[in-house]
Amino acid sequence: MVRETYYVTPKGELHETKVDNQLNSFEIRASQEEKMEVERVIEKLRSQKYVQQNDFFSLNHFNEKEVDSHRNWTDDAIYELYRLMHQLGTDKTKRQIDEMGVLSALNHNTKR
Repeated sequence: MVRETYYVTPKGELHETKVDNQLNSFEIRASQEEKMEVERVIEKLRSQKYVQQNDFFSLNHFNEKEVDSHRNWTDDAIYELYRLMHQLGTDKTKRQIDEMGVLSALNHNTKR
């Protein structure tokens, strides 16, 4: 299986080259299928953000059950992205994610 190097930025972008040295990106090595999976998860996160930003007149914001549902959905998607980045990441990327403690924190919050 041929794997290429990609960079995932905090803005939720996937690049074939490192775009900005000041922007902390996660380096991953992925096959075409794995790259498509990362892109699918990023799009999932973007779609939720879009819904939240453009649905500010909705009364659902006052419904705690609905808000918790959206929050859990977002947490699950973020966990999935970090899990993929850790799985596909270089040693440096894996170390960064481990040091952040994000997987255990998100796993605790989302896998009740």
